[in-house]
Amino acid sequence: MNNLKGMMRYMLTSMLLLAVLTGHAQMVPKGIIEAFEKGDAKQLATYFHDNLEMQILKEDYVTSKNQAARIMQDFFKKNHPLSFKLEYDGTRQDTKYSLGTLVTRKGTFNVNLYFLDGRKEKIIYSLTIEKN
Repeated sequence: MNNLKGMMRYMLTSMLLLAVLTGHAQMVPKGIIEAFEKGDAKQLATYFHDNLEMQILKEDYVTSKNQAARIMQDFFKKNHPLSFKLEYDGTRQDTKYSLGTLVTRKGTFNVNLYFLDGRKEKIIYSLTIEKN
């Protein structure tokens, strides 16, 4: 019985440690997640590179940070967010990216974010939103 207690304590401690480490390893700044959850294009734009590539519902853009904010404002106006969930963070060669799911009143969308390392936080240089 004593051995079982020790094993349970070890498993619980391991799971808590894994949860803590996983939470700290998240690549996407909290402000980006909040911006998608609230549909706040202005807040999201604070994480945009000065020039970025976007593909919003199969429409391609190479645009400035300000124009990208207007594009996202229009998207959020037409697709009011209900929730946003990060599904995956990854790195391939020197590219850091995250995949998420945005649920809106008009449907579910896949969101792909590609990052550069900024001075303080990650900077989005490419953003794709596709209908799921």
